[in-house]
Amino acid sequence: MDNTSYIALSRQMALWKQMNIVSNNMANMNTVGYKQDNALFTSYINQTEDAVGIGLEPLFFTQDFADYQDFIEGAFKHTGNTFDLAIKGDGFFCVETKDGEKYTRKGQFTLDKDGALVTSAGEYVLSENNAPIFIAPDEREITVSESGDVISENGVIGRLKVAKFADNQKLLKVNGVLFDNVEGNQVSFGTNNIRIAQGMLESSNVNAINEMTNLVKIQRSYDYVQQMIDEEHDRLSNTISTYAELA
Repeated sequence: MDNTSYIALSRQMALWKQMNIVSNNMANMNTVGYKQDNALFTSYINQTEDAVGIGLEPLFFTQDFADYQDFIEGAFKHTGNTFDLAIKGDGFFCVETKDGEKYTRKGQFTLDKDGALVTSAGEYVLSENNAPIFIAPDEREITVSESGDVISENGVIGRLKVAKFADNQKLLKVNGVLFDNVEGNQVSFGTNNIRIAQGMLESSNVNAINEMTNLVKIQRSYDYVQQMIDEEHDRLSNTISTYAELA
């Protein structure tokens, strides 16, 4: 394979990854608490032995550099449901999964058969003392304060555990709405400078129009590169055929 094809293929691979990211964003436009993914790309130089002298240039390949999440807040939607909660500010609900504690902005909670506050996947929502929050069968009037206190007619049941991180970009997305922290990324707990809103949910922060536009641009770029590859293939084939006829 010649250098032109290698360069074009590197660009197509980057475009393919970008298309997967945009497609996944679009699939989660209506997912509560979803944070949009993005990709960073760069070019790197491959200095070949032939790329020396006047008029000769090194080769530039496209390389996917990194992924990053956009943690800007999504729109807040009023639902009126008792256990729908939204965080206004930079924080995450803490939930207990089979793989340990994880973090989410999706506050679409419910009660399981034992009265525990859980996510839609059945994971326990943690209180600040690292225990699940249980609602007794006879407790009917449940309110959640802006500071995260879960209160019934019998008094305070517990306070939601809310995590804040030194660098959200270091969080690893476990799935669409769950994140894991990495070693060295400082975490603190509490509801300072944030508010818990009961009866509300945070919508996905995906901008549908922008992502549709990006998808069209990516598809056009991919087709253009493919056309270039086909034309280069035809050029080389014609060159070989011409030399064969002259031999």
